[in-house]
Amino acid sequence: MHALLLAAVLNISDVAKDAIAKNHLPAMSITVMNADGLVAQGVAGVRKMGSRARVKQDDAFHIGSCTKPITATIVAQLVEEKKLAFDTTIGAAFSDWNDIRPEYKDVTVAELLSHESGLPAFDDDADFKGMPADRTAFVHEALKRAPVVKRGEYKYSNAGFSTVAVIAERASGMSWERLVETRIFAPLHLRTAGFGWPREVWGFAEGKPVDPKGAYQLGKTIAPAGDIHMSSGDLAEFLRAHLRALRGTKTLITPQTATLMHTRRLRSGLGFGVQKIGDLEPVSVYSGSADTFVTVFAVAPSANVLVVVDTNAGDENAQKAAGATLKALLARFASKP
Repeated sequence: MHALLLAAVLNISDVAKDAIAKNHLPAMSITVMNADGLVAQGVAGVRKMGSRARVKQDDAFHIGSCTKPITATIVAQLVEEKKLAFDTTIGAAFSDWNDIRPEYKDVTVAELLSHESGLPAFDDDADFKGMPADRTAFVHEALKRAPVVKRGEYKYSNAGFSTVAVIAERASGMSWERLVETRIFAPLHLRTAGFGWPREVWGFAEGKPVDPKGAYQLGKTIAPAGDIHMSSGDLAEFLRAHLRALRGTKTLITPQTATLMHTRRLRSGLGFGVQKIGDLEPVSVYSGSADTFVTVFAVAPSANVLVVVDTNAGDENAQKAAGATLKALLARFASKP
């Protein structure tokens, strides 16, 4: 465990056990932290539906779109290093591309991170038909497609995060994967983290386990939007860096940058959803699923708490179960002012 271990870390495996029993899920992993470190953890269930192999606390789950805050954090670091700016435009970043749609040329990095670019969602297999497998080529082709909304209007877009990742690659001279490894995984000692599906824990969709080595793979084109795996504890450790920054301590980013990232624009901050949950506001949130796993998290700086919930099923029932567990734990562990 990488966070400062508190004298009494509460075992909340009963919460996970109850949730999977009530909702017929294979497994659930939970981590609760505050700015100082680990507060509570719990895990229950099996690594693969139908197997006897029990899931462990350090097992990795696929976090889906909870990858987006990681990509956004790397971009924010490059902004702090003056290798990029939040107002850098697509036109400036890709000045050698003369055939992209004119509507995208003035779209900024901040608008890409907050889903205000107008780019199509690319959230369905049909969207990728005929698209290149190379990430840069994919982004180039995506920028030739007509916007689905006007610039400055909210429309969730995986392609927007692939685009901003390629901008970061150009600004840094490094691949997105290498940026993640050197700027996030290594400094935070996220030993369970990696790309693609986890190997030990199998997802579950359409009534059957999904083989991590099988045909269903997300691929590199959209990886910056949603193709990382790690344990609930490692994801919580990443989010703790944001919680600490929001509470005034420089971590991966400065407090000033953290405040900017976690401030709501239209419906989103920069890489984070921002909303009210119960009596807590603002709360930074995200939900990730590629239809085989679900990961949800919430970071409430005013209450000095963050919660991560993973499950290895990806249907609507799993989404509801993870969300309900998240809200209950957030209320339970929130510090009173």
